[in-house]
Amino acid sequence: MTIRSTLLALSCLLAVTPLAGQGRQGPPPRVAALRGQIEESFLRRAAEELGLTGEQATRMTRIVMTAGERRRGLEDEQRNLQQALDREFRPGVAANSDSVSRMIDRLGQNRVDYAESFRSEMKELQPVLSPVQRGQYMKMRDRLLQRIRDLQENRAPPPGRP
Repeated sequence: MTIRSTLLALSCLLAVTPLAGQGRQGPPPRVAALRGQIEESFLRRAAEELGLTGEQATRMTRIVMTAGERRRGLEDEQRNLQQALDREFRPGVAANSDSVSRMIDRLGQNRVDYAESFRSEMKELQPVLSPVQRGQYMKMRDRLLQRIRDLQENRAPPPGRP
């Protein structure tokens, strides 16, 4: 499976994940498996393009996977907070100001934590990769994330959303 078709499949699966994942923790098994394939393919390609030694590739993989798990936890929390905030704004029901305030504060902190996770990842990669390799890795990762966003933006919005 090519990276493009894998990204398209992931995007399609992510479109149904909120509905399929309601009431349980984590993504459906097929989404998790596809995410794993994409990560593995990306890390293999990064190691090749960056010209990493076996030891560098192993260390980079450990750092990147740990950072990815941390970000997935933050993404799950963000999604849960957004859903809770949506529930506060039901038509005809007054929102609880204290609850909304706490959620807004936590959403803001979550976004800061998410951004900080990227900085932390790059700092952890300093002893593993040269500055040029880190820059190349950052550009590769940014391109991958942009492709995923582009694919997600081109999908149909969830029911009930404009």
